[in-house]
Amino acid sequence: MGRDGDALQRVAHRAEERGAEIEIVIADLSTPHGVDVACAAAGNPDMVIANAGVTHAAAIGTSDPDELDRLAYLMSAGVVRMCERLVPPMVARGSGSVVIVSSIAAHTPMRKAAPYAAAKSHATAYARSLALEVEPKGVRVLAMCPGYVRTDLHRRAGLDHLNRSVPGWMWLDPEDVVRATARALRGRKHSVVPGFIYRLVLPFMSSRAAQGVWRRLTRRH
Repeated sequence: MGRDGDALQRVAHRAEERGAEIEIVIADLSTPHGVDVACAAAGNPDMVIANAGVTHAAAIGTSDPDELDRLAYLMSAGVVRMCERLVPPMVARGSGSVVIVSSIAAHTPMRKAAPYAAAKSHATAYARSLALEVEPKGVRVLAMCPGYVRTDLHRRAGLDHLNRSVPGWMWLDPEDVVRATARALRGRKHSVVPGFIYRLVLPFMSSRAAQGVWRRLTRRH
């Protein structure tokens, strides 16, 4: 499910080569109507992966307010709306898994990215709280909180300079995140930051020194 039909077709083709049956649904998940369309198409799923997202970095007061509203809905309020509709049938059945793809931004402040960090914090808090409610009823819920992942996300947001300025050891491959997700679900964890380096430095990332290093790494030149 998503807005980019061509991208969905590419993903579907790769999945079908591995024997999967794919149905493509075009929906704008930054709107209530789009979420409702996606939920109707999903029916009564065994697993929900809320992975739709955008990244955003700008000084306060310089962003289109409507864009900020869409960002917040896509990555927080819309996720809640989707789960509130799709999780109850899982609870009634006594099985199911929900993965909410959040970000390390849920655990550390991000200069010039407060709306993004706030949306991810909201989604992570919701996932952890939902897990406490539904896990005893057979439904697993996980907030996956990666750092930099090698996807098209940053290029789409006009932040492709990060591919050059952020050191290679700070990047995760999508497959790394998938494997970490599978392990966390088996281990019944509620929130996970994948990558040994990220877990190692996470307690220090809110410090003034770490924030200064991060600012220098991500600055446009």
